Amino acid sequence: MKLIKKSRPNADIPEASMADIGFLLMIFFLVTTTFEVQKGISYRLPKKADEQTQEVVVDESNRLVMTVKQWGQTEFVALIDQAPPGGPLQRARAGEDVSLQDTSLISGIRILAEDRAEALSSSRSRLLTNLEIARGLRAGTYASLDRAIQGENLVPTVRPGIMRGLLGASTTMDEDPIFGPVAFGDTLVLSDAVQGTVASVVRESELVVILKFFPDCDYDGMIQALDLLRRNGVSRTGITIQERTAGAV
Repeated sequence: MKLIKKSRPNADIPEASMADIGFLLMIFFLVTTTFEVQKGISYRLPKKADEQTQEVVVDESNRLVMTVKQWGQTEFVALIDQAPPGGPLQRARAGEDVSLQDTSLISGIRILAEDRAEALSSSRSRLLTNLEIARGLRAGTYASLDRAIQGENLVPTVRPGIMRGLLGASTTMDEDPIFGPVAFGDTLVLSDAVQGTVASVVRESELVVILKFFPDCDYDGMIQALDLLRRNGVSRTGITIQERTAGAV
């Protein structure tokens, strides 16, 4: 009797597509896996020096430093820590607190600010820059303010400033070839018939006043001190918080 062998299924696993499966799994794990990065000690490197960045150094003759303190509920006083040499506040009440309403302090600040009034050439230069920005012009479009006024058909005028209101006829005036008599604190204005005021600039003082406040000084004291400076022609100010030392009163 002849026996017929039955065929058995092949138990071997096909390996033709294993490479494709492994490649897909590798992509999957690369995309979904997150890596823990140890940051170590964090530090910040100094910025690279920029040719356009300039360190501002205030000359001693243009710097006034005052510490503002509070006496009582509404009284605020100032201690002059540093004043321009030879000025009215250099030796006045040295080491003594003086009220922010004191007439000698107010007069001294006004004199220092007025004596350091910005040169009219600097004011005109800033005005020309403001005009070019207002008109959307490239910097240096006009070689001078005179040509800019003619080219843009503008009218130059002077708006009296706060110092004229305080000092009246005794205000020191400088003659400008474009605007005529200009006092410290006046505003140089360029206008036209359509837009009105196009550009303006205030003739400022180069006096820099640094105010140091104690942390417990009331907010009103800061406002009074800043208002005192503004009313006497000071526009360049700096504010710091002074820490009290042990035993300070």
